[in-house]
Amino acid sequence: MFPHRHGHRPGWGHRDPYGLSPKASFDEEPLNTPVYNWVHCPISQGAIPLNAVRAGKDSDGSAIYVGRFNHDGNMLPAKVIPIRRVAYISYNGVEIFCPNVEVLCGLGFTWVPSQKGDLPKGAVCSGYTSTGEPIYIGRAHHDGSLTPGKINPKHGCLYIPFGGHEHAHPNYEVLVDTKKSGQQSVGSKWVPAKSNGPVPPGALLAGNDSDGTPIYLGRVYRHGQTLPAKVIPRKRMCHTGDEGLEFEMADYEVLCCANVAWMPFHGVFPINAIECGRDRMGEKLYFGRGRYNGSLTPGKVLECSKLLKIPFDWKEIPLREFDVLVDNSHSNTPTQSLNWCPSTNKLPVPKGALLAGYDSDESSIYLGRVTFEGNQLPAKVIPRKGLCHTCHQGKELEMISYEALCNARVTWIPFNGVIPPKAVLCGRTRWGEAVYIGRGPYKGSITPGKILENEKMLKIPFEWSEHSIRGGEILVEY
Repeated sequence: MFPHRHGHRPGWGHRDPYGLSPKASFDEEPLNTPVYNWVHCPISQGAIPLNAVRAGKDSDGSAIYVGRFNHDGNMLPAKVIPIRRVAYISYNGVEIFCPNVEVLCGLGFTWVPSQKGDLPKGAVCSGYTSTGEPIYIGRAHHDGSLTPGKINPKHGCLYIPFGGHEHAHPNYEVLVDTKKSGQQSVGSKWVPAKSNGPVPPGALLAGNDSDGTPIYLGRVYRHGQTLPAKVIPRKRMCHTGDEGLEFEMADYEVLCCANVAWMPFHGVFPINAIECGRDRMGEKLYFGRGRYNGSLTPGKVLECSKLLKIPFDWKEIPLREFDVLVDNSHSNTPTQSLNWCPSTNKLPVPKGALLAGYDSDESSIYLGRVTFEGNQLPAKVIPRKGLCHTCHQGKELEMISYEALCNARVTWIPFNGVIPPKAVLCGRTRWGEAVYIGRGPYKGSITPGKILENEKMLKIPFEWSEHSIRGGEILVEY
């Protein structure tokens, strides 16, 4: 433990000595520091302001929020525990009680893994030391808790208050303002849960076990590391992989209501790949998933080896072919400008609907899209016959409601197995795989269907089956 050597900082005498005004934001500093909404919060009342930023939990499960407190001219991050009506900072090796604090409030924050004093772009500054050094907000796991604290980049670590002492952590997460960082904001959507309870609403479905049981994406803390986990509510289990073995965990966080997607990994991490944390050696870990023994299982992707390791059958299984999780809100897919008009097979096709082909009897086929069991799929719409059909898992399915692509600047080009840059994205499967739109000849028809990102083969609905066609055409914007 290294003591903090803080001296007196000239020029601070004109400030509120405790920095407890809601407007105290250090806007008089020469540095261009963003202004955040810090709200005065008397600890004795046990209340917390609206939209307070949650930092983690104490060892007993009590919620901890981000605060700050002025101690001897140093504006330091504080851990605020409303249910116990206490708040603490760390300073000079000890944990210090705070009678009054300011609580950080607002939206658009996330936590980004870092280490050894490094700070990502958009790191939130809580204030300054008495000598003018900026202090940033971080958090780390410690003795069953997830506790916020202070980062002084010159010290190369995070300090947290816990158990009456100040504890240093070289690996930590940094609080980041997503509006200024460009970082994915999924970090604010991790919801705590337990393996013997239900999965929280909106949890991300990551795959399936060998018996078809759904697997959700979780993350856990083990021996100083934040690791991906597979969560199987039906079996009341949460497992992770570490040191070549599979481990059972009781507590986890699950990713909920996040705008994310799975992308095939081709040797280079996408710029919007979502980090989980770092291993003991400081290597970055990403979220991935891969197929093994009939399962589609999530696990960790190591930055240097570029291998996916999944927990399976009480071992860690390495896989070289896998998907990586990305922040889908950064997607620049050109299909956002396309106009999909809702309709049903009982109504006339919407005006301007795209003619996609014709049936074996020369009936016109229009392009539609439908949602079936969480999958967005292309559909063939034949108004003369009052039908809308799609295909899934080898079968042709009859649908009632659909959306028709209308008044679009699109065209069909030959499909050679490579997805072109301006291919029209129909949607995604329930697993996050991109689904594109194709069409091809079959038994005297030209029938639209789906092209899955990984399979790169056209599949069409015809005669109550799903038929694979090599070649065909793919729909693109122009």
